[in-house]
Amino acid sequence: MEAHPGEDWAPPQPRRQRARRAYHQITSWEHCFNDNCNHHRWEKVDAGYYPPQVGEKRTLSKQDRREYKKRRAVRTRLGREGSEKTIRDVEALEGQISDLRSQLDHAAQIMVAKDNDIERLDKEKEKIQQAYNRFKQRMCQIGGMLWKEGV
Repeated sequence: MEAHPGEDWAPPQPRRQRARRAYHQITSWEHCFNDNCNHHRWEKVDAGYYPPQVGEKRTLSKQDRREYKKRRAVRTRLGREGSEKTIRDVEALEGQISDLRSQLDHAAQIMVAKDNDIERLDKEKEKIQQAYNRFKQRMCQIGGMLWKEGV
């Protein structure tokens, strides 16, 4: 009997890797030091600062500060915040109100235009229905005439 070295050898099976959790599931916003992280952006904006690696709180970018002011002006209070007084940004609220009013005006204009279109289509439908009825009556008359002649 001859020995064949390596005959019974088989490559090891690759180890199965566990499914990796997403970054935002592993890291909380307070430990996310990437200021451009989309997963934790709103938590940072709501807190009013970017978490620092070392030292004091870093301030938000200009865009995030604008978002922070907007969100603080219309935010709802959590259960434990019932007694806290929040300072509302009056200018931001007025801006939001004027934006909402312009959106409502635009929606009203669209609704009026659509209503006019529906009225026009209803009138056209009535005209087509009348023409169909006249055609149907005429076809009945022709059919009656042909029936009488015995064709």
